[in-house]
Amino acid sequence: MADNRSFESTLHDIVYSIDTGTGLKIIRVALYILLLLVVVMVYTATQFRGLKSEEAMDYAQLGRNLSLQQGMATKCIRPLTMWKMQSLTPNENPRLGDHPDLFHPPAYPALLAAGFKLFEWAGVDPFTLPEGGRGVAMPAEQWIILPLNHLFTILTGWIVFSLGKRLFSREIGFLGMTIYYLSDVAWSNAITGLNISMAGFFVAAAFHAMVVSMLNRRDGETKVRWMVPYLLSIAFAAIAFLTRYIAIAAVPGLCLFAWLMGGRFRGGTRYAVVFLFLFTLFVAPWFVRNYQACGNPFGMLGYTAVAGSPAYPDNALSREYHPDFEMGTAVTALKQKWILNYSGEHAGALPALGGGILMSLFIVTFFYHFVRPQVNYLRWGIGVSLLLTAGLAGFFSDSSIRMIGIFWPFAILYGLSFFYILIDRLDLGVRLYNLGLKCLIVVLSVIPFGLTLMPPHANLPYPPYHAPIIAHVAQMLNEREVVCTDMPWATAWYGDRISILLPKDLDQFYEINDYKQYISGLYFTTITKNKPFVKSLLDGPEQSWLPIVSGRLPPDFPLKEGIALNRQDQLFLSDRNRWSTQTAAPQ
Repeated sequence: MADNRSFESTLHDIVYSIDTGTGLKIIRVALYILLLLVVVMVYTATQFRGLKSEEAMDYAQLGRNLSLQQGMATKCIRPLTMWKMQSLTPNENPRLGDHPDLFHPPAYPALLAAGFKLFEWAGVDPFTLPEGGRGVAMPAEQWIILPLNHLFTILTGWIVFSLGKRLFSREIGFLGMTIYYLSDVAWSNAITGLNISMAGFFVAAAFHAMVVSMLNRRDGETKVRWMVPYLLSIAFAAIAFLTRYIAIAAVPGLCLFAWLMGGRFRGGTRYAVVFLFLFTLFVAPWFVRNYQACGNPFGMLGYTAVAGSPAYPDNALSREYHPDFEMGTAVTALKQKWILNYSGEHAGALPALGGGILMSLFIVTFFYHFVRPQVNYLRWGIGVSLLLTAGLAGFFSDSSIRMIGIFWPFAILYGLSFFYILIDRLDLGVRLYNLGLKCLIVVLSVIPFGLTLMPPHANLPYPPYHAPIIAHVAQMLNEREVVCTDMPWATAWYGDRISILLPKDLDQFYEINDYKQYISGLYFTTITKNKPFVKSLLDGPEQSWLPIVSGRLPPDFPLKEGIALNRQDQLFLSDRNRWSTQTAAPQ
């Protein structure tokens, strides 16, 4: 009898738990996670068709090289960096075999290398393309690069919830997390293969840790309770910087928040100074590495800023084997580049972030004074970092301008909090009206996400990228041979071959081939072939390459044999017939 009562009591406790207690919470969390996974899978399935940017492929091949214990060496080699290496090494050696990467920070490639290593230890080769030429992406992209970026996006959502709960309320934290998970900004960055999701997570984590630290110190907690998150904030900020250099814009915002929370001139200055000192100490080894490699702590970052300006459009600067670089020209180019970036394609980068609704409310909060001082202080820190990011990003690439999106989580929280204040001021009285307005702000915020999922879906990255064709071309060369191409980042990633970016003109090609490195193959793609005929190929900067692209090879040209690929879209030239024994190239 006692056993029956015990069983009935246990069953009653389980039912009660599922109905109102811990069990109900577990079910709700499980359903939320399931919904999140469905969102991730649907967005990825409809929007991802392989890597599309040269920067993403560059990071991927760096990660593979790191996983093979080759250090931060690159197989995507630019004439500009060859010139730089020759000016620093004995006998003007460009060091093609172990060419140091001078453009990218190390954290993201190191993370990719760890993922590649895990697959290697499991006995799986993530770099083998599916047979038959039908695949458009490497397994490494689908099972390592994408999942890692998705993971950082999901963790950033948790930061949104935790920070919203601490600063405002649990409801705002939960609603902010949900809007973040249903925003096109978050997932579009995750599927690019770039390091934006990783940098965004560590920036958000740095601000969250600093908030926890300063609030614990203010509330009289033990030193451990506030010093540990303070040190974590420094570490997270340093990792964010070593993920993407432009993330250094978060440091002034973090220092400003610590200074304001610490009492300004009544002791707050020491927290900012210690932060800067320890941050510099953390990133110093990477500066030393860059200085030893090229004589500049920031590597080739300065050249990256000038690249893409009207004076050096597209990859013109990277293709220069003998660059004529004057400071006056560089300053003018930087001014023009910044103005053109924000007056043209990226004119709405900041105000349209996340659809514009919550971003507008976030901007309005700078004219409103919150009751809690920490909310005001954090807002000013976020504002400073956001403006610095927007200012610096204009001098760099499109991916740097996308970094403005790392402040979207904070815009969500502040926008929602101000919206809640407006609802309270209306004093509607009827709870249903309040609920309807909250649903409205969520719907308006996720409209861009819904429109993205609508047909038509994302296209294949061809032209110019199609992994099976690129791998087929690379397999015609052995591992010791070098290919020259207009997309070396792709042949370095999909083909795992040392690849030199097409020089500025034919004379520079001859100079490299005759005196520095014998080139076994020349690979032209739609990047060159689709350029305007008169403006670029006939009378423009590519005119010396027009005879080669047209198949009219000069008598002294070293690569006499050629084959057209993919319905004449591409051309591969070599010193001998390398394709007769190969299987047919994928179309």
